[in-house]
Amino acid sequence: MIWWLADEERVRAEKSAFVALQEEHDWLTSVRVRFLDNLQLCIDVDLEHGSEIFVLAVIYPTTFPDTPPIVMPYGERRLSEHQYGAGGELCLQWRPDNWDAAVTGAMMVESAYGLISTERPPDGRTGAVPSDHLSSLAAELRFETWRLMVPEGAWDSLDGHLPEMVVEVSLAMTARNLNRVAHLTAIGGHGSELWRSAQPFPKAVSRTGYLLRTEQDFSVLAEHGGGEFADIAERVPELAPVLGKQELPFLIVMEKSGRRTAYDVQWSRNGLPFLIPYRIIEEGELAKRSASNRDALSKAHVAIVGCGSIGSKIAVSLARSGVSKFLLVDEDVFLTGNLVRNDLDARAIGWHKVDALSDRITQIVGNADVVTRKVALGGQTSAVTMDSILEMMGEYDLIIDATANPTSFNLCAGVSKRNRKPMLWAEIFGGGIGGIVARTRPETEPPPLEARNQITTWCEDHEKPWETRPRGRYEAGPDEGQPFVADDADVAVIAAHATRFAIDILEGGQRFPFSAYAIGLTKAWIFDAPFDTWPIDLRPSGPWDTSSGTASSEVLVDLMAELTGESAS
Repeated sequence: MIWWLADEERVRAEKSAFVALQEEHDWLTSVRVRFLDNLQLCIDVDLEHGSEIFVLAVIYPTTFPDTPPIVMPYGERRLSEHQYGAGGELCLQWRPDNWDAAVTGAMMVESAYGLISTERPPDGRTGAVPSDHLSSLAAELRFETWRLMVPEGAWDSLDGHLPEMVVEVSLAMTARNLNRVAHLTAIGGHGSELWRSAQPFPKAVSRTGYLLRTEQDFSVLAEHGGGEFADIAERVPELAPVLGKQELPFLIVMEKSGRRTAYDVQWSRNGLPFLIPYRIIEEGELAKRSASNRDALSKAHVAIVGCGSIGSKIAVSLARSGVSKFLLVDEDVFLTGNLVRNDLDARAIGWHKVDALSDRITQIVGNADVVTRKVALGGQTSAVTMDSILEMMGEYDLIIDATANPTSFNLCAGVSKRNRKPMLWAEIFGGGIGGIVARTRPETEPPPLEARNQITTWCEDHEKPWETRPRGRYEAGPDEGQPFVADDADVAVIAAHATRFAIDILEGGQRFPFSAYAIGLTKAWIFDAPFDTWPIDLRPSGPWDTSSGTASSEVLVDLMAELTGESAS
């Protein structure tokens, strides 16, 4: 929409304001109205200050007066410290963050003159205009395309060491278009590290560099600004030993004053050292953004059976919450069709889900311990392999069945009861109408099979038919057939509830008064509306205890002898 055509009164007021400003101030020497190719209104002005003429363009955006006019110089000229780069827009008194539609373009020009004249006082010195514009780190980094990420605690590793030192560092380098990001991964040579990052970093090109800690003033380096530095080894002799190599290093310099600078040093086309300055970004602690007890969760061992749509989301969310030790069990391969609901992306296509999900977890938790098994519980595999996996699952603190498969559920339930370990499972109802999440804990809720039967009975006891009931009561059954139909959003809701359930179990189980919940995502079956939630109260029934070899050694010896047909000696 052409704003000035739709609001003729405002555009005439804008022109009148410029006429009045020119009559009032002799520093405004010229005002010219023109239209750009897209019919944008542009008013060119000449501002005279001292012996200079400053030519500015006041461009009215198509969204004016909801957003401010753009005031910028002609050419690639740097007029002010309050400017978005050479030739860029001036940052004036009124900006998008404090814009008032009553402000005119003429008022913006008056603000621009005030900025220019204040920074150029009559005595020839350079003046400064304080900024009331609070810039975020993200906004600053738009113009910092070369960045060094430093995890929390890295610099602390140098405490107690010599004030003058050169130490090797390791980095992981990533690139995206013209941007480069370096991740500091270790301080100290391989095998003798003073510090090693526990934070995740992307799979990237490895790079070796050096950290120079010095009590000297390295302003000659810090103020260089980047580009060729032919005599760097002479001007900064401390760097000479690490520069005399065919492949130049990445440099981090820490001065006594506290100033830290970083540079990638490359050979220029002229065969000279070329400095590329990197912006150092010191990262904060992950736990400050999490409400979970990360210390407790970091010690937990979680077994997840099924790495499909629900299982993948639960695993990744638990990793974000602090869990670092996983057992992943699934024989399936990730295919293109899985992209619609799984937490994995196209980089996983063709890989076994457990392997791709393991990589995903280590990208979130750098020191994750992930064990993978490419097996379907109850599938066609050797009895030895199946037995070893079930035994391994029994050593974990929480067992999660995310398969919605009867055979898998029965095997997980057996491991849970036999080893007295809590179990959690989640189901999505076909058609995306909702799902169920449920937990069982030793002695607090019934054993898993009995709990599952109680849930099935609860669903069938309602007056409305349970159209989405599973085939049978989770006894072993034939092939699953076609997968259920549900959107990623439906799966994400149920997976998020299941994850919250899992975290609560690992933290002691105080948040949820009920053991299972049916969650509606649309008006169907018993659900009156989306997000209609029905708690399901599970009644303890039957013991969790199993025979665990409490007989005396004499009884065991006699039984072994009886079974082998040999006499006990």
